[in-house]
Amino acid sequence: MSEKYHHSHSSDQDKSTFNLEFHTKSLLSDTSVVHTPASFANMLDTLEMMPYRNINLSVSEVRKSLQIAKSLDVEDLIIRTQLIHADIMGRQGKIAEGGRKIRKINKWALDHNHHYLLARSHRLLAAFYRRIGDNESALENAVIAFKYLPDDTSLPIRADHLMTLALTLDEVGAYEDSVHRFQEVLEIATATNDFQISMFVLNNMAYTHYERGNVPETLELIAQMRELSVKYQVPLEAQQLDTIAVIEIQAGRPEEAEKTLQPMLYAPVGTRKLGELATLPECLLTLAKAQRLQGKLEESEKTLREAAHVSEEHGLARLSVKVRLERSEWYAASNRYQEAYEEHRLFFKENETLRSTQRETRARILQIVYDAEEAKRDSEYFKEMALRDPLTGLHNRRFMDVHMNKLLERCILLDQPLTVAMIDLDFFKLINDTLSHEIGDIVLVHVAKILSLTIPSTAAVARIGGEEFVAVFPETDLKQGRVYANMLCEAIRSADWSPITGSLPVTASIGISTITDQAQSSSELLALADYHLYEAKKAGRNQVICGEDVLRNNE
Repeated sequence: MSEKYHHSHSSDQDKSTFNLEFHTKSLLSDTSVVHTPASFANMLDTLEMMPYRNINLSVSEVRKSLQIAKSLDVEDLIIRTQLIHADIMGRQGKIAEGGRKIRKINKWALDHNHHYLLARSHRLLAAFYRRIGDNESALENAVIAFKYLPDDTSLPIRADHLMTLALTLDEVGAYEDSVHRFQEVLEIATATNDFQISMFVLNNMAYTHYERGNVPETLELIAQMRELSVKYQVPLEAQQLDTIAVIEIQAGRPEEAEKTLQPMLYAPVGTRKLGELATLPECLLTLAKAQRLQGKLEESEKTLREAAHVSEEHGLARLSVKVRLERSEWYAASNRYQEAYEEHRLFFKENETLRSTQRETRARILQIVYDAEEAKRDSEYFKEMALRDPLTGLHNRRFMDVHMNKLLERCILLDQPLTVAMIDLDFFKLINDTLSHEIGDIVLVHVAKILSLTIPSTAAVARIGGEEFVAVFPETDLKQGRVYANMLCEAIRSADWSPITGSLPVTASIGISTITDQAQSSSELLALADYHLYEAKKAGRNQVICGEDVLRNNE
């Protein structure tokens, strides 16, 4: 899973379906109760956590609470209730509308120096930015939210803020700090006997370690999840089963992964919870991979077809793209390499389209949330933020998408060549695992500088993934492009890395492609360069591969 979709399969803590009795009990069922400002404030302490615990019940509860708050005519209680309503709106998919309300309340809290509402509004702004994919702004708001949180805040609210901080730290790559915060939440959940929070934390910690390849840690955490399920006699939910299954696959146990998913996949549809139905395509994808790795290719193909059907039926574009990638792997496992390549090319194309759609959606939401004056003032900042990689300072994939399309139009119109190079650092995981992620970041920054200094002035380079870069050379044929790519490869290899990595070398594999009759779009060029990069890895790494090499090797 190259993109972080997981963490309980949610961009916020809003899709868990387990509810303790406390979570399903109406707070306002007794209409004879006369509320005072003090008693209503105490009730809001509980109501603030209800959207996470039970979104359906919270809708009716907050509607009643808004009426009570207005009748009490206490401004900060009215504002606080409105903020809970804004939280619910975001969780229901009304992201822009909820975001506007949260920002308005945040401004009120700032003007009135109301620390608790500042803390809560910044926490919900963090959730808003996570939903639209702006992880840096999400982290900034999560940090501010925790800063303003009063010392006497209840443990559930404190855990909620710590959870948000942990998630946002994780999503910007601050893994150690993230795990530390998750651990704090787990301690609160254990102290308060909160099964739901405990499972959520364990699920996220396990997935964080999974992404870093820390197999012993992931196995220990999923064992804790199973033990907790037995202790409370509560079955594991779909997203938790899927987390366990992907970890078992990573640990080389695909047969166990298939067994893990059986309670979810073979249960009658009518008995599945709504949250589990939403997670079903993810489970199907994981199952297809487990079956493929066991050599059960017919069963894997059948599972993939079902995953594709469910994704298309429910308009799950992101999952449809992931199905495309897994199908490419299936073709390769079936020795159908041409079809594997074509499927991978389509994956690149559809993934680019999806990214473009997500960017447009984000822009529309920000335009709605920010008023015209603020939008004008901040437009340059957002534009630059959207086009730069914050770690290396290089342009990012967003920039390269637009840049490549413009170059392609010009080159095709003028019948000029254009060459693309996909650059991936070799054994970069070893550097992270052996030295630290901080050292890995330093390596990436230095590689970015090397690439910037080595490419010709007419070329452009961008960081498009963790340790993956792309360079575009206009008016450059395959022969000259190979010269440039070899220069990049040599520049990285020959740099003095000893002060940073000690005895560990830093090298790169590069795949290149150029405009041909068969490859004239950015997605086709990138897919072909990526295929040649894969061949360079197979051939021993630390080298450049182009189409001529592949043809020669296949003769």
